[in-house]
Amino acid sequence: MKAMKVPVNMDILYVNPASLKSGLDPISESPPLNLMTIAAMVPEHGARLFDFKVEEYDENRFSAELNQADVVAITSLTPQIHAALDVARLAKEQGCTTIVGGYHATLDPGFVMNDPSVDYAVRGEGEHTFHELIDYIDGKTQGTRLEDIDGLSFRHNDGTIAHNKPRALECDLDSFPLPRRDIIAGKEYRFMGARSDVIETSRGCPHDCRFCCIVKMWHDPGQKIRYRTKSLHRIVQELESLDKKKEFVFFADDNFTVNPNRVKTILEGITASKRTHKMNYGAQSRVDVLHDNPWLVKLMRKAKFRQIFLGIESLHQQSLDAMNKKHTTPAKARHVVQMLSSEGISVFGGMIIGFPGETREMVYQNIQYAKSLQLSMIQFTPITAFPGTDFHEEMEARGMITSTDYRDYDLFHAMMRTEQLSTEDLNGLMKEAYAAYYLDGDYIKHEAKKFLNPFGKWGWLFKKLPGVIKQFLLGGATMLKEQGIMRDVISEELKGTTLPDFTDNQEKSELDVDAMPREHRVAPPVFLEQQ
Repeated sequence: MKAMKVPVNMDILYVNPASLKSGLDPISESPPLNLMTIAAMVPEHGARLFDFKVEEYDENRFSAELNQADVVAITSLTPQIHAALDVARLAKEQGCTTIVGGYHATLDPGFVMNDPSVDYAVRGEGEHTFHELIDYIDGKTQGTRLEDIDGLSFRHNDGTIAHNKPRALECDLDSFPLPRRDIIAGKEYRFMGARSDVIETSRGCPHDCRFCCIVKMWHDPGQKIRYRTKSLHRIVQELESLDKKKEFVFFADDNFTVNPNRVKTILEGITASKRTHKMNYGAQSRVDVLHDNPWLVKLMRKAKFRQIFLGIESLHQQSLDAMNKKHTTPAKARHVVQMLSSEGISVFGGMIIGFPGETREMVYQNIQYAKSLQLSMIQFTPITAFPGTDFHEEMEARGMITSTDYRDYDLFHAMMRTEQLSTEDLNGLMKEAYAAYYLDGDYIKHEAKKFLNPFGKWGWLFKKLPGVIKQFLLGGATMLKEQGIMRDVISEELKGTTLPDFTDNQEKSELDVDAMPREHRVAPPVFLEQQ
């Protein structure tokens, strides 16, 4: 074991721990933008990245990587936290200082700091906290105490854990340096066979979906800031800094289309640039925004957007309303999916299995509804109450939490029950949903028509056919097999489930859901937008 180091210019190893092995995580790869961003805050220190998602783990090699490091900075989502702590333990054995950040360190910092292998936890927006912490470790801030670093959790010499006050959000996202993309050099990230990268144009979301933990991640203790943007100049600068060999760029914004007029400016900028217009793009959006701004879909196609993620969630309006998604309706979702598909933009849908109040029959209707939409991809997720959220507190108070093992918070396995469905019911319904959707002959035929037509609006997929087969088809098949998802798990009850009738009047009622007088609407949260 090495002695603890106190160097002048430190070597920092950034680690993205083992990826999730369920859901659609195995078939989608993107660089860890959060690690590239915090690395840019301390350019005077050495920076290396080990990404378990795209690199083969070799014990000797990883040990050698740790042996060179002074500090090991680890990011972690909730279902990755045990893998992150394993990395921290290996790092401590090598005498490294360990830092854990990301969503889980923000949602449950006590759990993270209770592991003696973790020296520090960075909560919330990490750039300034990480910068100040590294300066402290490096001895550059004489007179500064750990207690003075907002957003930090640490351990006193007597073993007691301290959680400093939350860090205020940075109002000017343009003030952060460009992400350090040099740390991903030589690593290959792919999406649907295309070499992929990721950028961010905004942070946060003005909406408050009941099950979502984004609000907790981007919480500002003193201001009512929920959503911040970068300037168009900065966005173009980041796009043009990408490797020219990249073929697919995903906008990692929590909600790319919050402000349609802003998005219009970005799309026009992409289209006008010879360099950026050579790439293909994807982003997350919302059903209601695209429904109310259909012109945006045409601009997306023109800017070579190839995929949009939509949270469709449920067929049942009672559930959508309870999720705080009252302006999303089944009719709107169907209309938006059809609009996107008609422009050659594939739809990656999200559907929740077992939202409180939904019965088994209602879940079966959700599955059949998803199939009827003919989405290119879908991720079914059991209703999940993430730690630190109001929804988790509510479910815990009602005795609905059935697992405190964060391995079960992977958006594939159920960690709770509802009044209508047990944890075992939810796990079984998840398998049925994936089997009914992806192992259906009609789905395979429908997607094959897209892949195999080099001259149609899906021609970009044909050009990437070998990669599509390897990553999407074979990778997806492996995931399904590993999770025990086969055709024989599909029940006769699901096969016999039909959708409720949607009459013209019902659809008109749904599509007019926004006809509320403006004076009766709730005031929006504060936005900070860069011009």
